Amino acid sequence: MKKETRLADFIVGIVFMLLGVVWFYQANDMMKVDLGIGPGDYPKFIAIGLFSLGLLQAAKNAVKGLSINEIKINRKQLLRLVIFVVVSFLYVRLMDYLGFILLTPFYVFFACWFFGYRKYIIIVIASIATTALIHLVFRVLFLVMLPEFRLF
Repeated sequence: MKKETRLADFIVGIVFMLLGVVWFYQANDMMKVDLGIGPGDYPKFIAIGLFSLGLLQAAKNAVKGLSINEIKINRKQLLRLVIFVVVSFLYVRLMDYLGFILLTPFYVFFACWFFGYRKYIIIVIASIATTALIHLVFRVLFLVMLPEFRLF
């Protein structure tokens, strides 16, 4: 593997670690429950996993050696990354106000569209089906409270 690639992988690992920390912090603001798993516990679990994988990736590439020669930053791809991170951040922040069921189909639709899938009927069906499936699994099967609409 080229040293430039290792540096890029190292930076991506650091970014994943930072996202994991931010996501964990954001999940602390979610509703708490007295008994069982609350709506913020699953995002915390994912954040810990994201941080751990980022740490593993950064450490692995740091041990192999890094080089800062001829680093080329693709501004278009960097902008796309920043846009998706901002939208994901807004999704997590708005979930307490707009609720899981209302917000998630739009987020899934945006993610599919943003990454280049253009069959809109399939995206709409997949967005609604994904939201319904996650709702059924967590709300009905695991009895986990998901954020609900409470804007008013």
